[in-house]
Amino acid sequence: MKKYSQLSHSRTDLRAAIPLKMPFTLLFEPAAMCNFKCPCCYYSDPNYNMPKGMMEWEDFKKIVWNLEVWEHWAEEKVKVIRLIGFGEPLLNRNIGDMVCYLKDLDVADRLEITTNGSLLTPPMCIQLINCELDYLRVSIYNDTPNKMKKKIVNNIAELKALRGSREKPFIYVKTLEADPKFFETFMPIADEVAIEKTHNWLEGVGGDSICPQPFKMMSIRFNGDVIVCDPDWKNNTKVGNALEENIEDIWNGEKMKTFQTMQLEHRRQENESCRNCSFVDNEFYVKDKL
Repeated sequence: MKKYSQLSHSRTDLRAAIPLKMPFTLLFEPAAMCNFKCPCCYYSDPNYNMPKGMMEWEDFKKIVWNLEVWEHWAEEKVKVIRLIGFGEPLLNRNIGDMVCYLKDLDVADRLEITTNGSLLTPPMCIQLINCELDYLRVSIYNDTPNKMKKKIVNNIAELKALRGSREKPFIYVKTLEADPKFFETFMPIADEVAIEKTHNWLEGVGGDSICPQPFKMMSIRFNGDVIVCDPDWKNNTKVGNALEENIEDIWNGEKMKTFQTMQLEHRRQENESCRNCSFVDNEFYVKDKL
């Protein structure tokens, strides 16, 4: 398997590819709540008051079934499905079954989970291994209490041990600011470790660049709301609800086209979440710029 960082070097030129029949990337939000409260996250914002909840199992299956039907007629497949969202995915008691369901239906070339690693128990590890999850991204922060850090380290080491000679899931551990022991601690138990660029969560200095996100991805929140921006925890990029209409209709709908047109006409300041967002200028995503 490729290193996680290598996946960004073989991206499609969106200028030549759009409009896409279906998104390259689809995000599912298993949980809109978290067991951590990291200072760098919107959960630490005293004004954070967005709805919290879990994606229901039957709702998840309904959306995935619609995806399978869509892919059948489009004769294409989503490149990557990420179980991530604005919370800790492993809080959802059905997360392992979600992975297995997606894998059994073969609706994506690659399946990933992003987690803080605190709930990566041995039974969870075994299920993720047996269901052949492709990539597990673990986010570590310097301000995480040492006792919890040790637990996360042990969880990752246990996953790698249980995985044995198998390649999946590929274990990618990332942080924002590395302490001197970060690489020393995680390189022996992970397949790749990295320092990623900090994002300002919609409140930095925006520009007039065209954001590639609405042209290549959709994110399905725990309650079915569909947004077209990874960090838009305010839901200002909502273009529909996957429990009220098919995701194919949302992707090809007027709300999506209107949002894309706003980007192409350099009018992103009209949207509250886009106005001051620097996500588009993150070096990791520069290759996707239109």
